[in-house]
Amino acid sequence: MKDDRRRPPAPLLFAGAAVVLFALVALATMPIFMNQRTDGLRNDVERHSEPARNDLNDVNYQLSIQMASLARAAATGNDAYLTSYRDAGVQRDEAMRKLVSDVRDLGPAVVGRADDLQAKILAWDRDVEAARFEANYPAVIEALRDMDEALGAFQRSAAREVRRLMLLQVVFSTILVVLAGIAAAVVIWMVLKLRNLAAGLARESDERMAALRTRDEILGVVSHDLRSPLTTIMLSTQMLESSPPDERTEFIETILATTRRMQRLIEDLLDATRIEAHNFSIRRETLDPAAVAREAFLSHVPIAAQKKITVEENIATPLPPISGDAGRLLQALSNLLGNAIKFTPEGGTVRLAAEARGGKLRFEVADSGPGIAPNDVPHLFDPFWQAKKTAHLGAGLGLKIARGIVEAHGGTIAVQNGSRGGACFVIEIPSSP
Repeated sequence: MKDDRRRPPAPLLFAGAAVVLFALVALATMPIFMNQRTDGLRNDVERHSEPARNDLNDVNYQLSIQMASLARAAATGNDAYLTSYRDAGVQRDEAMRKLVSDVRDLGPAVVGRADDLQAKILAWDRDVEAARFEANYPAVIEALRDMDEALGAFQRSAAREVRRLMLLQVVFSTILVVLAGIAAAVVIWMVLKLRNLAAGLARESDERMAALRTRDEILGVVSHDLRSPLTTIMLSTQMLESSPPDERTEFIETILATTRRMQRLIEDLLDATRIEAHNFSIRRETLDPAAVAREAFLSHVPIAAQKKITVEENIATPLPPISGDAGRLLQALSNLLGNAIKFTPEGGTVRLAAEARGGKLRFEVADSGPGIAPNDVPHLFDPFWQAKKTAHLGAGLGLKIARGIVEAHGGTIAVQNGSRGGACFVIEIPSSP
């Protein structure tokens, strides 16, 4: 007869098998449930809150056109601006209808903000009919801001929930590993798979949230910095249509200048996007860095003269040639010189220097302005960032693009406050091809 004393009891075998089966089934199904919930949150962001943010920007834009048209009509007495006001009102109401529809499933807080915004707009419409078109407009602006904050809060809450689900997934997987200790090899394999899955989900979530933040920043820049020139072009076009031929030159020049400003902003946005995506490249050729620096200097002398600022140059000649992109290097130096002139007070000085030092070409752009606060230095090269005291002086892309150009040339860019005040930006690029 066989000795059965060393065999485990049948109930223990069944219990062990049940534990292993439960662990394997749970390990196999848990990621599915987690992924479904995570995808649901992401869909809420991508299919509802993001379109709602676009609708909100459209409402804001149409309101700005209405306000500008009312102001023009009041100033000139020209009823043609009232037509522009009414047309913008139709577009605004359509965008508001889409906004209310998009936020329907985003929770009572967001829906409440949308209802409040709609009520404030209707109150302003009634004020306009009573010839008090500025009475409730600040309340409309405040409601727009509250709506934007509510959408941002929803997206941040969704991001936190995604991270929480991932944490729960890791914790639950650890518990199941303990329960499935009998099948150690299988459990280890599943843990590795889950770890890779969790890491992939975390990276994907971070990338998506970073993309959403970048998209919000770009939309904010576009809505803020393009709204004004678009309104200028629209109003100038309307005036052009109603003006006699001998008075149209001024409006045409305004439209052309505004269009060039918009084109520059769009090109900067594209450059910043390429740099963020590590897809920025330059066209290399042998160039004379002294000639590039001299061109940057001469192009900014008239601009500085308008602000009564002195521009000095100390460009050593000759400088060793380098392999690089002359246009892009000129753009980087121009961005630094433009910033220096922008933030230097009247009567100040901006200096451009270039020399060869230690096998590198060294460019310096220094100014006699207020300098840079120590807390602001780490953020200077972040896209769309601006110090509070200099807010709304640009899109906040110039330094980001300048660093991308310098790094594409294999160089570095740094900033420091001068010993006598002001800021000094230093570019170093290898001089050998």
